[in-house]
Amino acid sequence: MDFLKQSIFQAIDDASEELEELSIDIWRNPELKFMEHHAHEKLTNFLECKGFDVTKKFVLETGFKAEVGTAKIGPNIAVICEYDALPEIGHACGHNLIAEAGVAAGLGIKAALGEMEKPFGRITVLGTPAEEGGGGKIDMINDGVFDNIDVAMMVHPSPKTNSHVSSTAIDRVTIKYIGKAAHAAVCPWNGVNALDAAVLCYQTVSCLRQQMKPTWRVHGIIKNGGIKSNIIPELTELEYSYRAPNKQKLDQLKDKMRSCFDSAATSTGCQV
Repeated sequence: MDFLKQSIFQAIDDASEELEELSIDIWRNPELKFMEHHAHEKLTNFLECKGFDVTKKFVLETGFKAEVGTAKIGPNIAVICEYDALPEIGHACGHNLIAEAGVAAGLGIKAALGEMEKPFGRITVLGTPAEEGGGGKIDMINDGVFDNIDVAMMVHPSPKTNSHVSSTAIDRVTIKYIGKAAHAAVCPWNGVNALDAAVLCYQTVSCLRQQMKPTWRVHGIIKNGGIKSNIIPELTELEYSYRAPNKQKLDQLKDKMRSCFDSAATSTGCQV
């Protein structure tokens, strides 16, 4: 066992400079969800050069699968790569590092499989696009990609080392308020101000935070606040994300959020 571990360490150390270059290249070329064409090519070409059987554009245009070993005897272990970036701030979430770590793990396990006396098991490196709000893994799950995989694992950058991380249930919602446009100087009384509704919504959610449980998270933005300052806004739009430890708690939070959305519409005469 120690010999196999040493072969893993050695394989990763031998490729460390290439892995770092791969990570830096992805970091310098950030791509949004489902648009990770540069990262897809870099990662798949790298894995092909390292002896993996690679399927490009796997399930999704920027998804991939890279395999080594046999599925007839032993487990099929998957390590996951993410490589999409965030709007405007690039790889602030460190998905270039997730991609590097996934490829490195694949190289290490491939080396260990090669040192075994008999064929045993398979390593599958999966490229899963669109983690940032696109749900690439969900598409792959629905397509049956994980049906024949025994264990799937990945790492995520963090300021500290955690061997176990609890995930949260998350949901997103877009809220649109519909009012009535009017000239803001000539006859504002004829209008129904959808921006008032959006502002009240945001403030009401902020007031709710005092009664939120410590494990709940809510974050939102106003995406559309109107067209011009001299027009009573007819349409406004907010976007919220909320998280809780599990779906039951998330549903409780969603009910409270819905009350905030509805009350802002009622008080301003808008539709939501």
